[in-house]
Parts: sequence; structure tokens; C-alpha cells
Amino acid sequence: MKLREALALAIGGDLAHLAEVAMQLSSLGLRAELGGGVMWGPVRLLGKGNNGVVVLCRSAYGDVYACKIRRGDAQRPHLLDEARHLQMANRAGVGPRLYAYTRDVLVMEYVEGVPIAEWWRAAGVEERAGLVADLLRQARALDLAGISHGELSRPGRHVLVVRGGRAVILDFESARLGKAQNVTQVANLLRALGLSPPLEALRRYADRRDDRSFDELLSSFLGQLKR
Repeated sequence: MKLREALALAIGGDLAHLAEVAMQLSSLGLRAELGGGVMWGPVRLLGKGNNGVVVLCRSAYGDVYACKIRRGDAQRPHLLDEARHLQMANRAGVGPRLYAYTRDVLVMEYVEGVPIAEWWRAAGVEERAGLVADLLRQARALDLAGISHGELSRPGRHVLVVRGGRAVILDFESARLGKAQNVTQVANLLRALGLSPPLEALRRYADRRDDRSFDELLSSFLGQLKR
């Protein structure tokens, strides 16, 4: 199989879709990170899902980005909604920074980190406490902005931990606008990591969504780590 055909297969499309994506990347001043200097040579995949793949891209100035490319066989006709949701999340201080986008390409900050479950196993009590506070505050920021991420309940590929113990919430593909429950989703994620969600505090937060109920919930989680 030729390289161009192999890449077309990787992004779930055909050569026509590949050509369209290449044109959009070019219009943004980017190219996929390559090996051997071939335009569509071996591409480093950072992630792959049902609707898109994420590849490393580089500008003519040497700047590196993570580029999400819509798969040719995706159920979604474009990435414009995801771009809008990520822009809103950025304004709330959440998610990798979105620099530019087209219908089929999102140009984002390249985040080098460790999946949260892997990081958690090696972290100490103070590090874990810092991460819990950071992640819950980001989830609350999304709640206040009315953005429901939709995929934060499991410690999978949607949360990376970068240097300094900071959480980065990725992939707003399934995000929706409306009454959001990101704090509840993160509570379930923390359950999967071994903490017990304080149900009464969660209920109070779900009902009130004010600073006091959130602080009580956060304190309940942090208290578990200090025992």
C-alpha cells in the first residue's frame, strides 16, 4: 500500500478527502509532522477516535501543534461545533488552547502529559490533593459556562496530567450546551481512582451550584486524602 493510501485509510477516508485535508492544513500554514521529508510520509498519530484523528503538525516557523483531522467516514459533517465548544472552554480557562480551525481541522496546543490513571498510581498524597482540586475547579468552570463535556466519568484519555501536576481536559467532540454536570462526572472519575464521592455534598452541589456547596464538596474529597 502506498503512503498516501495508508494515510487516507488512517483518517478513514479516501484520497479525495486526504487532498481536501491537505489543502486545509496548507491554508493554515501547517503540514503534518513527517519522516523522511515526504509530504504525506509516516505521520505520528497522537490519538484516534470514531470521528477524528489527532496528528502532530508543524508550521514553517517550527512551531508544533496537535491537529485534529475529521475522519472521512465520520458521522459528523464538520468540526465546527467542537471548535465552538473548545473556544468556550478556553474562555473558562479549560482545555488545550485552540489556535485556528477549518471544517475538517482543529489546530490546538500540543499537550505533553500522562493519562490521569497512570499519573495517579505514582503520585503522593499532596500531589493527588492538588490534582483533585484543580480538576474539580475546572469541571465547575465548565458547569458555570454551560458546557457539558460528556466524557469525564472514566479515567481514560480525556484527562492528561502535565508537568507540575496540572490537569488538562481534552476532546470536546461530545460536548453539549445546557445544564452541565461536569463536577458529577469528575466525581465518578475520582471514584474509579479509589476515592468515595460524598453523596450528600454532591446532591447539595447539584441542587444549589453555589460556591459554598462546591467548597464543601471539594473539602470532602480532600479530607479523604489526608486520612
